[in-house]
Amino acid sequence: MSDPYRFSRSSGDPRPSRQDGAPTPGGRLAVRASLWLLIILGATANAVTSFGGFHPLISVAFGLSTVLCIVLLVMHHLRHRRRHNPSDR
Repeated sequence: MSDPYRFSRSSGDPRPSRQDGAPTPGGRLAVRASLWLLIILGATANAVTSFGGFHPLISVAFGLSTVLCIVLLVMHHLRHRRRHNPSDR
């Protein structure tokens, strides 16, 4: 009997998946690279708007979006870090 609460992918889905439903390492790499790119772009836009004579709220918006991306990157790292076993040393 199948589980009515479990979502399954169709057999024609080309994306790789694991049996336990966890994201693949390639997907985590894409998320991490995207967050780093957004951090760099946000910090650059914040600097340009700060020194370019733009309205201060525009600079604050870019600064807050950069801080948000940093927080998301840290959260992503903490969720997906490998568990180190003390006996492995």
